[in-house]
This record gives sequence, C-alpha cells and structure tokens, in this order.
Amino acid sequence: MPFEKKSIADDSRLAESASGGNAAATPSVARTTAPAPAQTKSFARQVLTVSFVLASVLFLALLAAIAIPGKVHPKTSVPFYVAAAIIEALFLWRYFAGGRKRSTCHIVIVVFLLLIVWETVSTDLKLTHPVLIPNPENVFAVFPARWEELLKNVTSSMILLAEGFITSLIAGNIIGLFVGWMPKVREAVYPIAHVLAPVPAIVFAPYLVMLLPSFKAAAVAVIFLGIFWPTLLNTILRVESLDKHILDSARMMGLSTPTMIFQVLLPYLYPTVATGLKTQLPTAMLMLVMAEMYGATSGLGYFVINYTNYANYTNVVAGIIMVGIVVTILDFLVGLLVRKTVKWS
Repeated sequence: MPFEKKSIADDSRLAESASGGNAAATPSVARTTAPAPAQTKSFARQVLTVSFVLASVLFLALLAAIAIPGKVHPKTSVPFYVAAAIIEALFLWRYFAGGRKRSTCHIVIVVFLLLIVWETVSTDLKLTHPVLIPNPENVFAVFPARWEELLKNVTSSMILLAEGFITSLIAGNIIGLFVGWMPKVREAVYPIAHVLAPVPAIVFAPYLVMLLPSFKAAAVAVIFLGIFWPTLLNTILRVESLDKHILDSARMMGLSTPTMIFQVLLPYLYPTVATGLKTQLPTAMLMLVMAEMYGATSGLGYFVINYTNYANYTNVVAGIIMVGIVVTILDFLVGLLVRKTVKWS
C-alpha cells in the first residue's frame, strides 16, 4: 500500500509538472488583462496629491475672481483668462511629463495665489493706486495690443545677449584652460581675475556708453566683462583642482599643450561648464536689461525705462513680466541642453 500511494503521488506530480506551464500562464494572463484595484488606487494617490488638488482649486478660484464683477471695470478680461489657461496647461504638462511633481505644484500654487491677491486687491476691491499698481486685466491686455513692439525689443535683447554671452563664455573658458594649465601664466593672471571677478560689470555701463562708438558695443562689453572674469577665474580653479592622475598620465604620454587643452581638459570640464550656464545666463540677462536702461533705443530694458519715464506703469509691469518669461524660456533651453549633452545630469 505505501508503494501504491507513492506511485500515485509521483504520477500526480508528473501530471502537474506537464500542465504546469499552462496552469501558470492562465493566472498571468488574468493578471495582465484585469487591472488590480491596488495598482489603480496607488496611481490615483500618486496623481491626486494634496498639492495637485490645491493647485487645481486655486486655478478655479482665479477664474472666479476674474469673473466676479468688481469696483473696477476693465475693458477686457480675455487676455487674463488666456494667461491663466496657459499657466494651467503648462502646469499640467509639466506635472504629468516631468519628474518634480511636488516642486511644480508649489510653484504654480504661489503663482496662482499672487494672481488671486493681485486681482482681488486691485480690481475687485480697488484698494491699490490705479496708476502705480494697475489691475492685471490691463497688464495682460498689453501683450496682444503691443506684441509687435514687444517682439522687436525681445529680438534686440537676444541679439545683444548672444553676442556678449557667447563670446565671453568661449573666451573665458579657452583662456582659462590655457592659464590653468601653465603654472607661470597662472601665477600672473589669477590675482587679476580674483580682483576683477567680483566687481559688478554694470558699474562700467555709464563709462562704456560714453567711451564706445555705439550703445550696442557698450552693451556687449558690459555682458562680456560681467561673464568673462568669473568664467576665467572658475576655469582656472577647475584646472588647478584637476585629478593629478590625469595630469601625470598626460605628461607621460608627451601630449602637446593644444592637444591637452582641447582633447583632455575641455571634455573633462565640459559638464561643469554646461551646468554653470544655469547661473551665468540669468546673470547676463540681468546685466543686459540694466545696461539697456542707460541709453538704448530698443530692448527689454529700454521698454521698461521708456514707459517708466512716461509713468505708464501698466506697460512697465508688462515689460517686467516679459523679462521673467524670457528668462524662464532661456533657463528651460539651458536645462534641455544639459540633459542632452551631459548624460548623467
């Protein structure tokens, strides 16, 4: 009898093993075709966070604040509605496509709160000075009304920024690599760069405007001076702190100075140069806008200072918002460049 039980058990195991593949496949198919309730709930928890819900509620509150008739009756609220919708669309795109969901929610919460307070205080309750603090409907109406003028000034600023920023960045990094690689030259140049790098380049703007033949040359020179010396100093310090094993290996191979600069040092330092653009580019934009306030005939800085002189603060606030939009777009493009070229960023 024990022998029979054993044989029956062995036969059952063989039958189970023979049909094991299909038996295992059937539950797996069921699991793949029918979504698990736990996974659905987990996805809902990840999407419907407190911050996301709060941002959505504030968006609806902003629409309600715009729609409620207040003590001030602007000519049109359509541009303000469009701006709010664009902010919400960018938020949803960034929230579902990007990885920093919490920070995205926090940013848009602050933006919507500021817009709600601005709308409530200036339009609904009329607690602010109508000239010094214009209502948001009139400010956002400037963009469709003066889009050609704004586009012209943005284009002018971007041309000057590209000329000054790109030339200073290339010169600062290339010269810094040579200076950092040659100890005797480094001993002479480093003290000069250490003194000039912290000096704000904008202090040279009035003198450069008078000295150089055109304002365009003066603006480019201001951006160049503001970016060149800090870039030169940082590059010298990066080369000086380079791993000694890399330097020893390069010396043992007998590499020439140009080969060492462009084939060893430059690729090694490129990731730090690329990530440094996120701080250098806004700084260059700041210096450009301030330089354009001294005597330019076009540009974002000129747009702001020109309407300030005429006490048209509606256009002034619109120009300030335009500067913020341009800086945000530049920051996004720099971040995209870093992600595409620096693989571990």
